[in-house]
Parts: sequence; C-alpha cells; structure tokens
Amino acid sequence: MARYTFLILFWSFLITPIHAQIEKCEILHLKDAIVICEFTPLSPFDTTYVEGDHYICYDGKTVFFEINADNNSYLIRQHESNVNIPECLTNEEENKAEDKYVHWLTYDYSYYLQYSEYERREMVRGIVCKDCYKRTGKKSVYVAYAFDGEIVMYRMRRKILIHKGLKDVCYTWKPLKLSKFAILKKADKLRSLTMEEAKSLRLKKIDKSFIHLYVVE
Repeated sequence: MARYTFLILFWSFLITPIHAQIEKCEILHLKDAIVICEFTPLSPFDTTYVEGDHYICYDGKTVFFEINADNNSYLIRQHESNVNIPECLTNEEENKAEDKYVHWLTYDYSYYLQYSEYERREMVRGIVCKDCYKRTGKKSVYVAYAFDGEIVMYRMRRKILIHKGLKDVCYTWKPLKLSKFAILKKADKLRSLTMEEAKSLRLKKIDKSFIHLYVVE
C-alpha cells in the first residue's frame, strides 16, 4: 500500500508543474504609462469600427493589456500556477457584481477602465470617448490615455488563447495566443495625453467623441 501511495504522490508531483501554466506573476506600480486601443473600420470608407486589442506602454515596452481586473482571478482559476500568487489577485470582493452598476454610474474605473470617460461603453453598439486619435496614412481610430496604477504582468509556460478571434461575412479577426501579457489590478488615475506623449506615438487628436462598433449578432 505504501508503494502505491508513493507512486501516486510522485505522479502528482510530476504532473502538477506540467499542468500549471503561470510561470511568473508580478505586480507593477506604474506612473504615466499609456493605454492604447485601435478601432479598425469594416472597410476603408466605413464609419463602423471593429474594436481591437488594448496595449499598455511603459518603460519603452508595449504589452497586451486586459483592462478588466476580474480577469486576474479567472486566469488563475483556469491555468493554475507554478509560483506563489498574491492573495489580493484571487479575491473578487473589491469588485463585486452588485457594485458594478454603481461603479458604471459613478465613472469609477478602478477595476474596469471602460467605466471611465476615456472609452465608456454607453451602449452595446458604441463607445463614448474623451480623446480620439488618428495616424497619418491610417484609416483606424485610436483611443489613448495616460495611466497611473497597478497592473499584473504574467508569463506562462506556453502561449495560451487570449481571444478566439472573429470570422463572419463582414470581418475576420485572427485568434490571439500569448505567453506574456498584463492585466489591470487597480487604476488610481487616468488623464489625457500631453502633446509630447501623443507625438511620441505618432498620434494626432481628432474631433470625434463616439465610435460606432460592429457587433456580431
């Protein structure tokens, strides 16, 4: 019996590190980072856009950024970890479901950046945004703003599926797989970009405050 117990324990020790995917989990405190998202038109002359991925730029780096803090606990449950995970990342008490409507009403973007005035999803088919930008020669519209707060940087054993992509008669968006990415922990302050910050990203501000989105029925 002892031999079988040892074999079970040995097998568990061998399998667990293979199954668990999170290799690194680090909380970063950022100031004057920049969040940016690209909205691509369905066609070159279309005024309906497809929402792209978010990225955060800091210290000369640009990484994929998930703007909903709830996704920390979801990721940890789904993929498990080879490293110690801070308890605050598995605790969903900070952003309980019953509080989310209040957060939306009061523009409290602490745990979800789309409650802010910078890219506020007021309706299913659109986003109200304080600052919109374009780049020379590009048809896309960009939403960008400065970010102070905390993010969580993850590194996985292998690439995992971030989103399934989109494929229908109007638009194709390839699936995204990554092994390194960031998720919001808590936002302390958002602000508009300075002219110098916008210029460094080759962004030019435009007079636009609503982005009509293409939504798959």
